[in-house]
Amino acid sequence: MDESQNTDQRAVPTAPQPPKLPQPPKPPRVPRVPRPTRAQVAAGAVDRADEERQFRAWMWVTTSLLAFMLFTVSVPLAATVYGVHLLAAFGTSLLLSAAIPLAIRLPWLAIGLATAGLLAFALLSAGSDGAPWPWPVTAIIGQGALLVVLGLLTPWWQGLAAWAATMLVTAPFGFVDAGAAGNAVTGAAITALALAVAVAIAQRRVIGVELFRERAHSADEQQRRILVEERTRIARELHDVVAHGLSIIHVQATSAPYRVEGLSDGARAEFAEIATSARTAMAEMRQLLGVLRSADAAADTAPQPGLAELPALAASVERAGVPVTLVLGDRLPEGGLAATAAYRIVQEALSNVVRHAPGAATHVSAEVLAGDLVVGIENDASPDAAALDVKGDGGQGLIGMRERAALLGGSIEFGEQPGGGFRVLATLPLEPDGGMA
Repeated sequence: MDESQNTDQRAVPTAPQPPKLPQPPKPPRVPRVPRPTRAQVAAGAVDRADEERQFRAWMWVTTSLLAFMLFTVSVPLAATVYGVHLLAAFGTSLLLSAAIPLAIRLPWLAIGLATAGLLAFALLSAGSDGAPWPWPVTAIIGQGALLVVLGLLTPWWQGLAAWAATMLVTAPFGFVDAGAAGNAVTGAAITALALAVAVAIAQRRVIGVELFRERAHSADEQQRRILVEERTRIARELHDVVAHGLSIIHVQATSAPYRVEGLSDGARAEFAEIATSARTAMAEMRQLLGVLRSADAAADTAPQPGLAELPALAASVERAGVPVTLVLGDRLPEGGLAATAAYRIVQEALSNVVRHAPGAATHVSAEVLAGDLVVGIENDASPDAAALDVKGDGGQGLIGMRERAALLGGSIEFGEQPGGGFRVLATLPLEPDGGMA
């Protein structure tokens, strides 16, 4: 009797073993991108504008103080040493000193005032003995300061034009007096040196700004390259692990009716459903891999699942042993971002029911309220308490639901119900994806 029972047990065909999937890869470690340095931050438009304002404010204060000191010194100097009338001394000194701070905002007007003041002083002080003429010391200092301001804040040719203008109005006096010729050469040399130093400093500032921008651009390119490499690595891992496992599932589910004898019609339909699900998952996986491998991938133009596919989704879950009640409201969007996000949220919620509460009655609803798409998924407690898995797989699906809702500016709530079961309620704005059905 025992031998016959063993013989009968050996004669019973064994069900095909599910394929053993490879272990999923560890989450990729994103390389640490160095924080932008101060030089890179300074390359930003806002920071550069702040620095420019601070520099100009500093120039305003410095040039104003220098102009005031030159004015207070040049007036008595012109009146006593050069014998210029007091009112004329005030006028020429005001022209030469006021041109320095004025060059910050109105450079051409400052050049004209300085040239006119120097020419007027040279004409009024002609014939003075024992004093540098036509360039007094105060004029050399003032003109040098003016050229420094122009060299720092304006193109180099503008400062050169100012220097050439003063040389043209003072050069003729060198033909009248030998001392005037030497004085003019001295003034020209000192002011030319001041202009050259200012232009060199300005060019150094320009080079520094370009270097900051280049460093910031290099940092952005390096970060972009690292991200592209990480996306390629993630795509490779997904292909090697997930896509390979799905291919095995599809092949075994498709060939099971031919390999296993005596299958019922229900079992054949179940294997066909598994093969269809695996084939659909592989198609979506290929699309995802294409996006990950291309940094400049265009938006996917393939049809995306929406609310119209919810009945088919509910039917597939019912075949897995979970009764689903689906209620769809009126005026639902035919497509768009909100409809796709709603489908994915329902898909993930139903998958959680299948995994963590098998056999639990589930209610799914979708309707438009006050311009928002509201989707709710509620399931009762599982009739098989031993199969209930509260911890699940770490809650990554719930995190994905929250991210999908946040991308559209919506919100999502989920949690356990008092009488058992689980509830998910998502509110998705319809404005981002356009019109209504």
